[in-house]
Amino acid sequence: MSWSASVLSSVSSDTEPTVVITFDSAKYIFNVGENTTRAFLQSRRNWKKTRGVFLTSVGTQRASGLPGLLMTFADSGLNSLNIAGPAGLLHFMAAMRKYTFRENLSVNPIEITTSRLPDESPDDIPIYKDDNISVFALPVSAEIQLLDAWGSATLSHSELSVANRRSGKRKRSPSPAAPPLQEVISHPDFDPTTLVGNIAQEWLRHIVRTMFPGSAAKPVVSSAKVEHVSQPSGFNRPLPSLPARNLRETLAYAVVGPRVRGKFDVKRAEALGLNAGPLRARVARGEIVTVVGKDGAERSVGPSDVVGASESPGVILILDTPSTAHIPSLVKGFESGAFSKFWAKGPEKKDHALRVVFHLCGNDVFEHERYKAFMKRFEDDVHHIVASRDHVPDPITFTSAAFNQLRLNHLDSNIFPVPKYSLEAKKALDITDLPSNTDSMRAHTVVDIRPPRPPLRDSEAEANDLFHPAVLSGELPTLSDAAKTQFSEARVRVDEATVPDVIGKDVTVVTLGTGSAIPSKYRNVSGTLLCIPGAGYILLDAGEGTWGQLSRNYGAGVWDVLRGLKCIFISHIHGDHHIGLAKILAMRQQLDPPPEEPLYLISNRMVFLYLRDYNALEELGFSEDALARVVPILSDEIHWRNKGRALCKALGLQKINTVDVEHRARCHGLIVKHLDGWSVVFSGDTIPTQKLVQAGAGATLLIHEATMANDQVDMARAKMHSTFGQAIDIGKSMNAQNILLTHFSARYPKMPPSVSERQAGDPVVAFAFDHANIKIGDMWKMGAYARAIEQSFIDIADIEGEEPEVIDAAHVDIS
Repeated sequence: MSWSASVLSSVSSDTEPTVVITFDSAKYIFNVGENTTRAFLQSRRNWKKTRGVFLTSVGTQRASGLPGLLMTFADSGLNSLNIAGPAGLLHFMAAMRKYTFRENLSVNPIEITTSRLPDESPDDIPIYKDDNISVFALPVSAEIQLLDAWGSATLSHSELSVANRRSGKRKRSPSPAAPPLQEVISHPDFDPTTLVGNIAQEWLRHIVRTMFPGSAAKPVVSSAKVEHVSQPSGFNRPLPSLPARNLRETLAYAVVGPRVRGKFDVKRAEALGLNAGPLRARVARGEIVTVVGKDGAERSVGPSDVVGASESPGVILILDTPSTAHIPSLVKGFESGAFSKFWAKGPEKKDHALRVVFHLCGNDVFEHERYKAFMKRFEDDVHHIVASRDHVPDPITFTSAAFNQLRLNHLDSNIFPVPKYSLEAKKALDITDLPSNTDSMRAHTVVDIRPPRPPLRDSEAEANDLFHPAVLSGELPTLSDAAKTQFSEARVRVDEATVPDVIGKDVTVVTLGTGSAIPSKYRNVSGTLLCIPGAGYILLDAGEGTWGQLSRNYGAGVWDVLRGLKCIFISHIHGDHHIGLAKILAMRQQLDPPPEEPLYLISNRMVFLYLRDYNALEELGFSEDALARVVPILSDEIHWRNKGRALCKALGLQKINTVDVEHRARCHGLIVKHLDGWSVVFSGDTIPTQKLVQAGAGATLLIHEATMANDQVDMARAKMHSTFGQAIDIGKSMNAQNILLTHFSARYPKMPPSVSERQAGDPVVAFAFDHANIKIGDMWKMGAYARAIEQSFIDIADIEGEEPEVIDAAHVDIS
């Protein structure tokens, strides 16, 4: 039986560490930060046969890719899944209830108590076990008393804020005679926020079962969403309060593989009189039988007589140490108890073979002397793979999209900037005082556990990376003759064109995510940044991975962008429009010094319900003591009226208001009008609607969803989306000067179908591509570049070969 551990993603600008353990019959995924789904697509590895997801912590760093991954799993046919994590897991999953639902998937959540008494839940009992692996968990917590003593105990204000809010007395659990849950929720005055203890946990499990009932045999392609299915009473109310917890608990995992039986010694068996036949088969099954030897004597023969010694099971450790304040707890867990045997050396090492330790290290942890001493206590032949942000390079993760951007950069370097990356770590990995088998964590590293081999890079992934060899060569990417012609003709068209004079020409639109429903190698899900010179930024929707897209676009300057971000508008509750929001808000809490001005967040009640529940796990800016404050504004409060005066003043706007559009969930568009006279209209997800036309009349720029092609009018109507032609017609009806089409279906992962040629008097029409930085005054160039861009995608398809179909786009439930 062969099995291995591989690094799907490491710590980088747009990913966090994810480790995948693979057997022929199953996969097990450890941590699912943002962009885990997209990392699978880029690597060409699939998630088929996944049995379990194991989280070392719940929050944006280790688990924000979970909702997208769950829906992707379900849409690809997976019907059952185990999810394990520390205290707070059920709350984390239940908080997704308004946007994460798949009726063909059954989820079994395994919440592991992290605050244990000595006689509770010993760590020598596996939290998960099947025919391949046994998984053991060790709670690791920050020792708060060390925060003042150790200057290096780096814990953010947001972490302290969450801890302080829970430092009061724990609410008492209900008595053993408490009524059953069904009786409680059937009461007309049922309020989930009053639940505590076991019944609160039972309520959260009930919600998760509602989200993932496993009642359908296969993915359901219909208009049914979670807001339309049968929901229990209290489903739309806030979740129960979280009980008091220690500061940022994490879990360390030990994954113990199967014990492989020794080989059957045929010669020895025959010498004992155990010849081929039923008796030998019984011994092979573990029984003891009586045989007659050559000397005529009877003797008992069992497996120990004829079977060699079994192999010690291979072991993998995954250790998550967010701060130096967690080190004492981690060390203590290895000094005694079930995890102590993995530290053993020499004769004490008996029943296992530790192969590799994955170290997920927060700031200053890896260089801490006590952590180094901890690492040196392991056997010399153990491999150590370290994910420490300062000690790991930051190469491009999504190399296919970046390679195309590199080509387009030679078409227009301003509109198509090369994504930011670094092939050298900030600090060298000095292993002088560390085990010799220590290396930094890099994506596509594979460690074979049985048979054991040293870590190696995945050769197929290396071969599929076209970006890094191209930039290292220092030469321009090779273009086909057709592409050279198209690039040359496009430049001529731009050079010879009469540049239109547009009010607001320096306002820049950065298209961070231009796909819908699910990410692809070339398009992330929805996210558009509006840059107002001298005033700040407005973010229009924030699908999963938006923070990573910002980081790749701006590099070290992303923190200035985050500080200058004045407004985020979330159009509706569907996940592809806001799953990345929590990550952005969490990163904003790390600004030091904190921003002086608040961030205004405009959305509807369902989005704020989710954020309210989530803020109990991780500070996002909604608590009274949050340093980076968020000011919530309900979409209805600025609906056709100018009630966002403070926001308008911060951005130099005449007014900002919302408009009802028509989608499967309550959805709004946004109208932004500047004092200088320019205006931008954002459609959100919608069918063609005159409400948007009236509200956005005379827009300088209309950013409109164009999910479907013109030959899919009926499908677009059924899913409450627009076709390319319908979006353009809306722009013409409102007399928009420029139309930017975005939110393309997964059916068009690269170049959307062409639209008709522009006629005199028509508005400028442009397709959006990820990482395009387009000034409104340059929007017209996108039309001139369209054929060259299309040819570039054709070239890449020829170079990369056919894409493997991981998900059938026709069966994706487009949001």
